[in-house]
Formats: sequence, C-alpha cells, structure tokens
Amino acid sequence: MKYSWESPANPAQGYRGTIGKTLKDSKPWWREPTRAPQGAPNVVVILLDDLGFSDFGCFGGEIATPHIDALAGAGLRFTGYTTVPMCTPARAALLTGKNPHAVGCGWLTHNNPGYPGYQAGEISPDAPTMPELLRGLGYSTYGVGKWHNTADYHIGSGSDRQAWPLQRGFDRFYGFLGSETHFFSPHHLIDGNEFLSIDAYAPDYYATRDWTDRSIQYLRGHQSSTPDKPFFLYLAHNAPHVPLQAPAEAIARYAGVYDQGWDRQRELRFARQRAMGLIGPDWRLSQANPGVPRWDDVPEDKRPLMAHYMQVYAAMVELVDQEVGRLVTELKALGVYDNTLIVLTSDNGANSIGGPDGTVNTMEKRVARATDAEMAQKAQQAFEQGVVGGSDTFVAYPVGWANCSNTPFRFYKRTPMNGGIRVPFILSHPKSVKDVGAVRTQWIHVTDTLPTVLEMIGASYPQTFNGHATRGLDGSSYLDTLTQAQAPAHRTRQHFELEGNRGMIMFPWKVVSLQPMSKAIDLNNWLLFNLETDPTECDNLAVRHPDILQQLIAEFELDAESNLVYPLDNRDLRKTLAVPPFLEKKFSAPLHFYPGVETIPLQNFAPLMSDRDYCLEAHFNWQSGLEGVIFSIGDNMGGVCVFVQADHVVAAFVGTRGAERQCRMRLTPGPKHLRLEHSARGQREGVGQLVLNGVMATETLTMTPTFLRLVGEGIDVGLDRRRKVSADCEGRGVYRYGGHIDRVTLIPGPQAPDSFANVPEAIAQWD
Repeated sequence: MKYSWESPANPAQGYRGTIGKTLKDSKPWWREPTRAPQGAPNVVVILLDDLGFSDFGCFGGEIATPHIDALAGAGLRFTGYTTVPMCTPARAALLTGKNPHAVGCGWLTHNNPGYPGYQAGEISPDAPTMPELLRGLGYSTYGVGKWHNTADYHIGSGSDRQAWPLQRGFDRFYGFLGSETHFFSPHHLIDGNEFLSIDAYAPDYYATRDWTDRSIQYLRGHQSSTPDKPFFLYLAHNAPHVPLQAPAEAIARYAGVYDQGWDRQRELRFARQRAMGLIGPDWRLSQANPGVPRWDDVPEDKRPLMAHYMQVYAAMVELVDQEVGRLVTELKALGVYDNTLIVLTSDNGANSIGGPDGTVNTMEKRVARATDAEMAQKAQQAFEQGVVGGSDTFVAYPVGWANCSNTPFRFYKRTPMNGGIRVPFILSHPKSVKDVGAVRTQWIHVTDTLPTVLEMIGASYPQTFNGHATRGLDGSSYLDTLTQAQAPAHRTRQHFELEGNRGMIMFPWKVVSLQPMSKAIDLNNWLLFNLETDPTECDNLAVRHPDILQQLIAEFELDAESNLVYPLDNRDLRKTLAVPPFLEKKFSAPLHFYPGVETIPLQNFAPLMSDRDYCLEAHFNWQSGLEGVIFSIGDNMGGVCVFVQADHVVAAFVGTRGAERQCRMRLTPGPKHLRLEHSARGQREGVGQLVLNGVMATETLTMTPTFLRLVGEGIDVGLDRRRKVSADCEGRGVYRYGGHIDRVTLIPGPQAPDSFANVPEAIAQWD
C-alpha cells in the first residue's frame, strides 16, 4: 500500500477525468484518498518513565497495579525486552525503529556538541516517526504527555518548530517539552503548537490524571468525527520520573509497606517473580549495587524517611495504573478495544540520581554546593513537616529503592547493564492474542515495535520520506510471537552506548564497559557475561574467555562506526552549559521581556544567567498603594524575583528549597529604573546589588549558589504565575502589578572565573 506522500503532489498528474471548456464538456474524477486497510488495528503506546523491571504487580512488585495486571492477563508479558538506557534516545528508537545515534539522538535535548550522532535529541528528517508513518497510511495521530525530542534551544514562543510533536507526525498534541516537570504544577503546557497561558492550576490538578483526561477527549472526538479511520495514541507518562510527587492520600496508602527496607523487598520481589514463572529456577538474585547500603546499616532514625521515599514512588506508579484502567475502560465503551493494539512499557530502568540518601530537592542535588549532610538535614526537616512528596518538594528516592525496582538485575538507567535496559513490556490485542496471560521470553528490542505495527497493518517501510531517502529499519517485527509461543527470536545482536557506557549483545554473550562521569575514558575496561547461564550478570567472564571478549568488542566497533556512536562523551552537567557557536551571539546579547505574554520558558535565556555576572533591569512607574510583581524567574525550588509591597521594592532569591533571602528599598512616587546586578565570584558564590534610580541599597543580596542549568518556571513580567519564588507573594493569586511596566532586560556578563562553562570541550574529560 502507498503512503499519502507517494501520491502525486501536482493535482493534474495522473488525472483520469476529462477537462473541457465547460462542465458540459468535462467529466470529473476524484483521486482516492489514502485509507488504512480494512481491519487495520488502532495502536496505543503507553510509555512510563524510569520504571524498574519489577515495579508492576504482574512483574513481581507489591505496588497495587490491578489494571495493568489485568491488561497483562488479557495479553502477553515479554520478559526478554530491552530498551535504551535513557529517555531521549529510547523515545527516538521506539518512534523510528532505528538505533538512536543513527538518527541524531545519542543523548538528551540539553546539549549539541556538534557531532552527527548527537543533535540535541532531535530526530533526523530522514527518519519518519511512527505517527508520521501511520498518518501517511490513513491514521489519525494523537500525542499526550512528555515529548523529549525537541532541543532546548527550540523551546520558545518564536522557536523553530520542526522538531515539535505536530511537525513530527501528530495531528494533535497536549503535554510538555523536556525531561521533567512538576506533577502538581507543570512548568509549561503545550496544546498543539502553542504554549498555554496558565495562571494557576486547580488545587486537585495532577499531571498523570490530566494526560488521561486529554487522551479520552481525543479518542471521543475521533470516534465522533472519523470513526472510519484507525487512530494512533502515544501516551507518554512522565511518572515515575523525578520529581517524585503524589497526593498525600495516595502516599498514605503505602504506610508501613516499606518499613522492612529495600533488601527485604528485593528478596520478596525476586521470590514472586520466580513463582510467576517470569524468571527461571536457576536465576540468581544479583548482589546489591556498589554504593547501596545494607538496610540494617541505615541508622534507625533515618529509616522512616527512607521508607517514605518509596511510598511516594509506589503512589505514583499506582496512580498511573488507575489511569491505565480509565483508558482501557474508555476503549471498551467506544467499542474499539478488541482491535486496539496496546503496548505498555518504560523508556529505561529505574534512576539512581537520589544517591544513598535520596533527596527532597533533586535540582539542589544536581547543581547546588550543599554537602550531603546539609541536604540530609533539610530532607529530615521536610519529613517532620509532612511535606515529602508534596508540591513543595522535588523528590528522588535512594539508590537502594532503585536497586529494588530493577530486581533481579544490576545497575540503573544510564548503563547498558540489565538494570538500565530490561524493563516490563506488556502487549494486548484481543483480536490476535489468544493464549492470554502468557509470558513470552523471546528477545525483542525497543526498535522492534514499529516494524511490528507496520507488518500488522500490511505496510512496508518507505524508501523516501518528505523528499529524503530513508535508511533501512534497525528493528525486526515480532508479530509472529503474538500467536506462536515458540516463535524464534529474530534478534541476535544489539549495541548500546550512553555517556561513554558501552555494551554489545551477541546472544548469549554480552560485553559491557562502564565509565565514571567526567573521567578519562578507559576504552579497554570491558566485562563479559553469558546471558544464557547468568541473566542477572553476576559473573564477569572476561578473563576466562578473552577470545569471545575480543570478538564482541570488535563487533561493537563495527556497529558504533556505522551508527554514528563516536565520539564518546561522559561529561556531567558541564555539557549542558556548552553553547554551540550558532547560539553564541544570542546568548551574549541582552534579552528583553515584555508584559502581556505567556511565561517565557527558561530554555530561552538560562545560559545568560548560568554561573555568570548578569543584570536584571526593569523600567516601571510607581504610585503610593501599588503592589505586585515586577518580574519573576523560577519558583520556590530556585529562582529570583522583584516585587513591590508595603511601599518597598523587594528583591528575593531562592537558591534551594526553603532558603529565601531578600533585600529591599523604600519607594517614592514616580518613574523607576531598577537594576539587580549579580556578580558571580567563583566557587558558585554570587552577590546581588539592588540599585534604584542610581541609588544602591545599603545591603547586598546573597545569591549563592549561582544558577547553573535551570529547570523550573520561566520568566513572568508584571505577575508571578503558578508557583511563587517568594513566600511573601503566596496567597495573592498571580500578584499582578497595578502600575505600568515598560520591559525587563537581562544583560549577561562574564562567566565566573572557575565556571564549568569555561571548560573547553576538548579537555572536559581529563582527570
């Protein structure tokens, strides 16, 4: 069958009617529009974020997931599924059926180092996505939730939208662009191609529920208007990615469940997996990962907080399950369930960013100067206040729980060890799956779903797309496994690379090379495992089988060269601070912001404030009695704002949660020229000087730690939408300024002398 773009673009080309001088002398003819084949299935892909192999009940977990378990009971569970160990590359692989580096998505959207395999996470134009292909075959296509394949520098009101969801195949999209967002108050929402201007979210707003509400709205609209067309729904949850946040009542349901600790829960999950037949009787539970403390060694006074962290995570997973139940119920009510292919999985394994102790502010852990002891003290205080997992925290759970989530495997997201790449995979299609509830053990990979969908429809992969010659698919269809339990696995090899960590599987053998972040890369430190006899990767056989080791290394080199994997890059945060040459002019010139527009996302201006001198300048008028916000950047997890209150202008800075600092100056009526001059002193120390009509405040404002890569609210002028930077602005709505504001200008200055951003990329990996 043909794709829509394969039909003639010229309306006269191939015309079969007769065109005379008048209608009387003419005979009309209508070109048949592209239609999906009769009986083509609807396709629903439900993608979770940073979920471990054992978190669902049907994969051995204790978390209540009855609806996901029912979906598995009505379909199939695949226990041999592998993915890519990080979100942007995994999504690119899923959506294109190609290896991620080969389509420019070797890392995240926060960096473009100038190499073909690393194009800031944007899928190359010659790689059509699943929605692009299905739309070309007559489907309606809908995307909801997280879209993490648009470069940071393309997230803005006037930005190039070629890599936005609608331009990559979706008819409709609702969600957010980027890696993560607040669950109670998303930093931004996109509807189609536009930012929504949201002053405040409803008190009971929760993103996981919102994604399903919009999905159901799309499906009802589809069935009301085009029931003759099949649909594709890509529902990309951002749960349970950080920040771990959930309603208090959902967290409370898990009170006491995790008091025994991660070691015991891991053993219980492993036992259930064995009883369910998900793993073989000879499988071994791998030892705890390096850096994971024994639960018995965790001080007793810290254990309630450690258990609570997992309660939050469990609540998030349960809430996703409830929404899966709502969606399946809707599909049944619409009468389309039986011929809907549902795939439910995770982009990668569980995340270790929380470290040994977890954190209540992930952003502080990433970029602040606080010591582990200081962060632990803040976390304990938040726990005693009963707010951990609520809207005023940005939680990541400890590595002990991440290790538990990935049971029975080792390591985490970011690595090609099985803990990073083995995740649950559930498939349901009542029309074709008859041995419901069965377990499939065949090895399938993230790139295999797209060719499976095409085969199910009866379509071949196109040779051209939008004028580009396409490259062949890297994935292979697993359609026969839906009806044949003993169908042979079609996959025998696969390479992996993420942040310098490399892997190569040529079943049953697997090699892995793990690299510490920002250290000189060791090209020769390889591990070797036999996945047939040691699926949990307990025994390194590199010394015992050097010939096999070298063979797999050589095969990795072949795949790496042909898939644009090189050069390896294991830099940490500093890579997100690097500004590509084509943006240097933009991020070295003043930037003006105006009232009356939606929040401008941080990605548009964060480099102008990252560990450097800068000046925030505002022109406004003031008369007695006027109050409100002049400008606000960020939120109560980190930000800066200036507001007028009680006849004073106030500058407020929040470097980390709960650490607001202020300086203020008395106002007199008339025009005001305000400057907040920030000086980056080095060692992440910053000082602000408030200047009003040329007069300096008598006190300075400590602005330590300096901002690095900001994640949170953008800039508002004349009000502060959603979550407030200053506690003094709480309870006042958007706290709109009642007077005139001309504009706010951000003027960048030099980087701090020891800033990460000053480190040349060529030496960023030196010891």
